[in-house]
Amino acid sequence: MSRTVVLELLQALKFKSPVPDTNLLLLVQFVCADIGTRLAESTIIQKHMISTLPGCTTAAMECMRQYISELLDFIADMHTLTKLKSHMKACCQPLHEDTFGGNLKVGLAQVAAMEISKGNHRDNKAVVRYLPWLYHPPSTMQQGPKEFIECVSHIRQLSWLLLGSLTHCALHQGSTSCMPIPLDAGSHIADHLKVILIGFPEQSKTSVLHMCSLFHAFMFAQLWTIYCEQTAAAPSLQNQNQTEFSSGAILTGLEFWSRVTPSILHLMAHNKVMVEMVCLHVISLMEALQECNSTIFVKLIPMWLPMIQSNLKHLSAGLQLRLQAIQNRVNHQCLQVQSPGAPPIALRKWLQCTQFKMAQVEIQSSEAASQFYPM
Repeated sequence: MSRTVVLELLQALKFKSPVPDTNLLLLVQFVCADIGTRLAESTIIQKHMISTLPGCTTAAMECMRQYISELLDFIADMHTLTKLKSHMKACCQPLHEDTFGGNLKVGLAQVAAMEISKGNHRDNKAVVRYLPWLYHPPSTMQQGPKEFIECVSHIRQLSWLLLGSLTHCALHQGSTSCMPIPLDAGSHIADHLKVILIGFPEQSKTSVLHMCSLFHAFMFAQLWTIYCEQTAAAPSLQNQNQTEFSSGAILTGLEFWSRVTPSILHLMAHNKVMVEMVCLHVISLMEALQECNSTIFVKLIPMWLPMIQSNLKHLSAGLQLRLQAIQNRVNHQCLQVQSPGAPPIALRKWLQCTQFKMAQVEIQSSEAASQFYPM
């Protein structure tokens, strides 16, 4: 039966089988249950539906393992959600077309993240096998249009993987870890991000596909920051000191920002339009990290606030109000003693919003591109 379920799921992901949205997510949940995770509740798949599926091992992951690369390709393809939307309209009545694609990608990302994480416990060979480019960002001499679009694609794929990992963490507080991306890859990922930040002023003019690259860069930065903090809170491996492991994870997040921030400042030096665009993303980033009670945010806010405040004259009234609200909350939180880390409810809420935003931007980018390029 497990083999049949997996093959039906793969056929649906190739748009060869007319499976309704709820049933498709239940197929994903069947695989999730076997590998030790579960989908988040949503308007499409409720708690009682998830609980009706087997809680025991079904060998579904054994059948799925050889297709992990196909799952990663589905997650990485910017056009899959648009194709999925059209396919669903053709084969059944889509009741959740705005949220279904994001839920599906995150569910598949959970499966891939759990499998990579389990393989990484030995020597990180799993992540290198599935993401061979991870430790090899383009050099400064190789940063042309091809490298730019490849980095955007890689960062989007990593963002979905981190969403899958963090969704598992939010649903299984401390019970099982899911760490698909090793922390020692942080500096290499920062170099991928720098290619996007440095190339954005020029490359964003060349194609509608490039215009949202800044959104994806800052969205990944949010996810990586929270990922480092959740990793710090997770139980360490048996041969590691918990305090040393936790502080190392936080330092990884801080080092990431030390490598990325100069490129952000360089981007802001271009013109007034670029200043407002970057400030919008940084303010959104600060709001998200503040909502998640981020430890790294507290350490970086003394650097971020002056960076934005020095450009106040270029900001709209709305952005200035949002910045003031961030400052007010910082001042208020300084008077309170808070435990670091996002409460589970706040983390789940933020993950749902992030998942929705990423899915919508991918759909909008794909639909805009299809007006210029045949798909």
